[in-house]
Amino acid sequence: MQKGPILMEPITIKARLNQAYHFSGAAGNGIRFSDLSDGAAFVFREDPSAVHNRFVPAGGRISYASPVRLTRDALPYLLFLYVESGSGTLTTAGDAAQEPESCQLAPGDLMLLPDQTAYRFSTTHTPFCYHCFYLSTEYFSEYLPFLCADDRIFHMSRTEADDIVWRILPCLSRELLSDEPVSSLHLTAMLSLILSSLAASRRAASTPSLPAHVAHMKEIFDTDYAHSHSLAALESSLGVSRYRLCHDFSDCIGVPPIQYLNRVRLKAARTLLRTTTLTIREVSAAVGIENTTHFINLFKKDAGITPLQFRQSSLH
Repeated sequence: MQKGPILMEPITIKARLNQAYHFSGAAGNGIRFSDLSDGAAFVFREDPSAVHNRFVPAGGRISYASPVRLTRDALPYLLFLYVESGSGTLTTAGDAAQEPESCQLAPGDLMLLPDQTAYRFSTTHTPFCYHCFYLSTEYFSEYLPFLCADDRIFHMSRTEADDIVWRILPCLSRELLSDEPVSSLHLTAMLSLILSSLAASRRAASTPSLPAHVAHMKEIFDTDYAHSHSLAALESSLGVSRYRLCHDFSDCIGVPPIQYLNRVRLKAARTLLRTTTLTIREVSAAVGIENTTHFINLFKKDAGITPLQFRQSSLH
């Protein structure tokens, strides 16, 4: 009697991730990915009959309390993540056609990895807490040409992302953890909006054909951020009305001039906090913000933590 084909059960999302992650360091060998997920804050959407589960098959918050080193095999999903606290280094495996990439991750950083990307990761400061979302390549691959050209990873700091991204991010895990089908639709829509916004920010930052007065203004902010700049002075030096400067800069760059200048200053402040022993007051003055209290408030609003907390997270 001829036997029929043997039907294999499809591998679950949890099993696939457990097979792909290999831990060492303080976590020890034999630890599984699901062992280190943060309990109810991470979900695996295993129900194949729920079509909306295929948009984001797994995700949530993960925390490494102890130092961790890991390697991850290639997976058939995109991986979007943002860092809540701690710091670490992620390096792609690379192959014969592409050199490995290495990124330093700090609080507020965002990342999108193409599918089939293998990498290794190690913490440099713990607890390392991050929110990650495994995305269906079928539904989200349209963003790859804009964010991950040539299969390179997308990496952006908090200061470079538009404010709308940071208004939406806290809502992602809530929608992911909900069992309501409409929440899956909300989650997919919010992720699409975030990725679209990141693509727009990346495009604006790399656009070469800016009007001369906008390009000059941007260059002033990028290179001379440590000094005070007023619209009156810019109006006089550039020969363009302050109204037009604000309008054209916002239209071309995507954010108002003062917001862009503050982003540049805060990005420079992050570097100083990571690499120097300057006091918070000295860092504030070095990036052009004389009022230290204002600097601390701006930094905390942007990064979610104070400059001192950021330094402690990044330097240890």
